[in-house]
Amino acid sequence: MSTEPVGAGRARALLLDYGGVLTEPVDRSFARFEHRLGLPPGRSFEVLVAASRTKGGGPIGALERGEMALSEFEVLLRDLLDEAGHRVAAGIDLMEGLFEAMRPAGGLWELAAQVRAQGVRTGLLSNSWGFDVYPFERLELHFDDLVLSGEVGLRKPDPAIYRLAAQRLGVVPDDCVFVDDLERNVEVAGELGMVGVHHTGDDAATRSAVLAALLIDAV
Repeated sequence: MSTEPVGAGRARALLLDYGGVLTEPVDRSFARFEHRLGLPPGRSFEVLVAASRTKGGGPIGALERGEMALSEFEVLLRDLLDEAGHRVAAGIDLMEGLFEAMRPAGGLWELAAQVRAQGVRTGLLSNSWGFDVYPFERLELHFDDLVLSGEVGLRKPDPAIYRLAAQRLGVVPDDCVFVDDLERNVEVAGELGMVGVHHTGDDAATRSAVLAALLIDAV
């Protein structure tokens, strides 16, 4: 858990990531997905990480900015797994399987509801892999605005998407607390003046850090 220094006064808005923050840890979701497909543990994640290590994030970056269709990405993922020696049967929908494995979980949903009830603006800031994974009805009960990378053509850690998320909540970056499970995304938020909270899977620690930044007493 890490936070950037908090400026004077109370932050006015909370921005939360989705995958790994409002869901089970991403590595657990991938493990369930791989088990269903009979893949070696960690293999699909390794393949995707390797594919992202190019300028702009490679195919993952293109998908998250909405520049690549989900169907195209699935074909690419299937080919990458095949090249790595892990052929997946043609009838299996890879992306549907991955989305099914990414389940909403944890106490940070309740945190969003709590701070929103006390007048804090709440927003989702997520790098999206299509939109089927998101429980929109539930999200709309907890958040004032949803910024999904594939809809706006930007992705974290591009500073522009953080500024956009703040603007859409009617605040500036200095007014925001930002929570993400990827440390680089949190670092960029801090560089922009946000209070950055690195979520490592400990809901209680994240909750305490967020409430402290918002000057809200824990209950």
